[in-house]
Amino acid sequence: MQYGGGGYGQRQPGAPKARVVMAEARKSYVNKWQTDLMGAPCANPGFCLYAACCNVCVAYSHRKEIMFNDLTNYTCCNGDTCISGRCGEKSCPEFCLCVEAFCCFPSAVATNRFMIQDEMRVENTPCDNFLIGFMLCLNQLACIFRVAAMISQNDDIERAADILDCMADVTYCSVCACMQTQHQEQLKMRNPNARPPTQGVMQPPAPQVIHLPPGAQPAGAMQFQQQHYQQQQPPAPTYGYSQPPPPQGGAQYRY
Repeated sequence: MQYGGGGYGQRQPGAPKARVVMAEARKSYVNKWQTDLMGAPCANPGFCLYAACCNVCVAYSHRKEIMFNDLTNYTCCNGDTCISGRCGEKSCPEFCLCVEAFCCFPSAVATNRFMIQDEMRVENTPCDNFLIGFMLCLNQLACIFRVAAMISQNDDIERAADILDCMADVTYCSVCACMQTQHQEQLKMRNPNARPPTQGVMQPPAPQVIHLPPGAQPAGAMQFQQQHYQQQQPPAPTYGYSQPPPPQGGAQYRY
């Protein structure tokens, strides 16, 4: 298992079923973002302005921070594209990450978001989903009107396409800046003692044949096998949040 996936690891390049599984798994996350998209500019206005002006640099630095500044296991978009792992990432990960952040900026930001969510088990708020969905729909609508204007050569449709293009660009820039500010605030909550796992996941021990003495019950052997299996399980790696202090007054944490 490779770090950055919060227990799920890096997806295999070109594996659509894995992406579907991950999308379904994210619906079960219960932790909350430190700030939602609407409150991100107020939570850190200076960084939000920086993210709006230098968005590519922020996407690049966030990916390195998510991967603990070690790009040894880096692949383009964390294995979510058909070219992931085929672009020479192993030989020059820094350069490949720069190319990803510059040429595939939307995918780079989305990948950063998914990696943070998977590591810290963070779910989107309904407001977050609405803003992201509105941004995507507006971009699609602007594209449709632009194609229709090219085909019809109608001046009215052309003007409508120009207006939608402007609205889509403004929405896209503002939402991406807020999204990267949200990522920045969430990364501050990461456990400072968290480290990437140094080894892959251990395989379960092979079944062992136990010769029962005369008169022994099979159920006892099964119980012994279960205890033996549990003793050989490795401790889970530490990701994301540090453990909060015990709640006061019976309050329950959702971490």
